[in-house]
Amino acid sequence: MKFRLVFETQTKNGHPVQIKFKVPPSKHQGLINFLKIAVEHGNDVDFTVEKISGDTHELSKVKGKFELTTDET
Repeated sequence: MKFRLVFETQTKNGHPVQIKFKVPPSKHQGLINFLKIAVEHGNDVDFTVEKISGDTHELSKVKGKFELTTDET
């Protein structure tokens, strides 16, 4: 089994854009637990980008919040 995080958005002209990140097998259970907690409790998920250069870690100005839901089809 493989997991990927897929982020989707649209350009100002309405064209879809997506980026995919592979989730290594050693992180599968952690991802499943995180998603389960976020969906069951209905809490917002914070999104931030961390820039790492050598030993320094810096948070980017890009950040946001979103809510995870399940697709009941």
